[in-house]
Amino acid sequence: MATLSDFSSVERIHAALAAPGLLVLDVYTQSCVICRRVEPMVAAVASGGGVRAHKLDAERHAEFAVKYGIRGVPTLLLFRDGQLIDRRSGFSTASALRNWIGATTRE
Repeated sequence: MATLSDFSSVERIHAALAAPGLLVLDVYTQSCVICRRVEPMVAAVASGGGVRAHKLDAERHAEFAVKYGIRGVPTLLLFRDGQLIDRRSGFSTASALRNWIGATTRE
């Protein structure tokens, strides 16, 4: 099962957001069962190329969760060139995530 790298510091978060291209950020908590089911779906999408993906613990990085209005987990944030362009909450299959990213980035 593929896994995503977890941000351990605010500096790493900012560096990833500053990098050009598409980034899917999987915002989760340790206790969230659905979050554990979403992670491999996001990892599968990222392994196909064209998009980077990381995960972020909303409890460890509460200031980030507040800044981006995270009200529940899992929440996926889609960034392009450091700018938030869309968000999605709840469980999604890899196919649904590919469709979401494709539709969002064509706009």
